[in-house]
Amino acid sequence: MNFGRLTLPQRISLIAILVVAVAAFFPWISIFGITAIGVEGDGVITLLLAIAGGALLAVTTGLVGTPRTPNRGTQIALVALAGVVVLIALLDMNEFAAFGLYLTLLGGIAWVVGAAWELKNGTVTAAPSTDGPHGQV
Repeated sequence: MNFGRLTLPQRISLIAILVVAVAAFFPWISIFGITAIGVEGDGVITLLLAIAGGALLAVTTGLVGTPRTPNRGTQIALVALAGVVVLIALLDMNEFAAFGLYLTLLGGIAWVVGAAWELKNGTVTAAPSTDGPHGQV
């Protein structure tokens, strides 16, 4: 795996995806000393979204397998996955929210920022040119 090939927005997205995935295993609700971890509820959904987003990011950036050119469709899909994570975290937020839910929300927001930044830049990893400076090989 070559993390050096990732752009800054892609790195932000990757770290945020990891945070969302880990947060699913922390307490999301705590009331009177009783806690429920994320994967006992909607954390399963956010975990699956993080796995899908991580796989999509890894495949399109060449972290796994051969480098591919990410297109606008994959960039939009990453923004949509991140948006759903934020929406789930906001809908689950209440006065009994615990560390894992806050972490999911913050990770989701960071993921939206990274994915939207990547979409805005329109960064497409182009294959290196074999032409010299004047079109010669």
